[in-house]
Parts: sequence; structure tokens; C-alpha cells
Amino acid sequence: MQTIKIKEEYRSRCSGFTLIELMLTMALIALLSSLFIWNIQALLKQGELEALQNEMWGAVERAKQSAVFTREPHRVRFDLDTQAFVVSAGGEEIPFKVDTSGLGEDIEIEVIFKMVLPKDGYRLVRGELVTHREIETVTFYPDGTCTPFTVDLKIAEYESSVQIDPWTGSQLTQPEEES
Repeated sequence: MQTIKIKEEYRSRCSGFTLIELMLTMALIALLSSLFIWNIQALLKQGELEALQNEMWGAVERAKQSAVFTREPHRVRFDLDTQAFVVSAGGEEIPFKVDTSGLGEDIEIEVIFKMVLPKDGYRLVRGELVTHREIETVTFYPDGTCTPFTVDLKIAEYESSVQIDPWTGSQLTQPEEES
């Protein structure tokens, strides 16, 4: 009977969790939840970058189609004050406003259009080879072509660079690196 009594006494003492086990479990839950929240915030910012790209593509498509239809050049620029891509021709301006409601007030949007210099038109500036030059607007012509350009988009620390084919006005894909 003595051994049975000891086993019952042992069970009653060890039926719960120790303080160390509870603290480790709570620390693990806190760590996992903080990682989850950080990843959700990163996904939201990347979603904002995709929204910025979508507005840019909407403006590019509108300018390209309108230039061909009206037979006059159309220009696309980014207006920092209104946070919109603006398509302009003949005094008319059509804004493609970027939805910034999900962004904080301290987060800035940066859009830079750069003209691609011809292969033989590179410049050497302060010992550095320059292949792009910043431009204010991009022009789409009635024959369906456009200024050869690249657009750099940035929201917070997330950035994207899109190179546009001057003949088709569509995105050029980067060649895959061989390993």
C-alpha cells in the first residue's frame, strides 16, 4: 500500500505545468505572433506597390491607345502633389489617382521616369557609366511607339523597376541569369 500512496501523491504534485513551461509557451506565442504581424505589414506594403504599378499601367495603356486613336502624341507624368499618374494631350489631362488611404502619413511614394540612352549614347559622369537620364514625362506617339523609358516605383522600402519596350509599350522582361 505504501507504493500506491507514493504514486498518488506524486501524481497530485505533477498534475499542472511549471512556471518555466508556461513562460516558454507564452514567449513562443509572442514571438510567432510578432512575426505574423510583421509579415502581414510587409504584404500590405507590397500590395500598395502593386496598386501603384496597376495605376501606372492604366495610364500607359490609356496614353498608348489615345495616341493611336487621336493621331497626336500623349504624355504621361507623375504628379507628386495629387499622387496621380497624369495622361495629357491637347490641354486635356486625365489623372490616374493612386489610392494612398492604406499608407501612413510618413510613407512617401516615389516615381521616377528615366529615359534609356541609346547603346552608343552612354555617358561617363564622374567616372561612372550612365545609361539612363531622368525625364519629367514619357511620350506616346500616334504610330504606337513611345520614348524608351524605365520607371522606378518606390513605397517605403519596397521598390520596383519596370523597363518599357519602346515599340510595343509593354514591359520588357529581364533575361534570366545563368548559374
